[in-house]
Amino acid sequence: MEKDSLKVSTVKNEFVDLRLLHREENGVLRDNMSNRRVIIFSCSAYRAMCDSLYDQFQSGAGVILYRMGEGYGRKLVKGVPQLGMSKEEIVDALGKLAHVAGWGKLTINISENSNGDAVLEDSPFTLRRNDIGPTTCHFMSGVLVGGASELFGMEYKAQEVKCASRDESKVCRFAIHTKKSD
Repeated sequence: MEKDSLKVSTVKNEFVDLRLLHREENGVLRDNMSNRRVIIFSCSAYRAMCDSLYDQFQSGAGVILYRMGEGYGRKLVKGVPQLGMSKEEIVDALGKLAHVAGWGKLTINISENSNGDAVLEDSPFTLRRNDIGPTTCHFMSGVLVGGASELFGMEYKAQEVKCASRDESKVCRFAIHTKKSD
């Protein structure tokens, strides 16, 4: 079974072999860290899925996206080979992984038993809809809460406090709190 690596175009239009994914002969993509099957779809496809959720469930779509992100965040942390890394190093690695995955530049500031925050520049999760309020990155809020809860073994909540969908800064900011700090 021959494996093809994913090649990514750089700014200079040269191709760089990141060796993040491999393609099996049957067309299945797998990541090289965990050998789990992955799919790739465009931001416009993600937004179309979100639009369908909002059209059907109105404000309930935000809850659905948050819970989907929470499950993804938990699974993501479980899948990171921890290889003796500290929890702070894992947080840093998750930010780098998000960047490589095309999520933009993610900076997470959190440590065990503390509240934290995150900043995501050029988020692919922003939605430009007038009917959903001042923040739209519910999926990313869920990813942060699921990841923090899984990594630190306690329940967290996250809320987007500033969204790039409402201004030109291209920056989304999130507050991450332990549930016991309420």
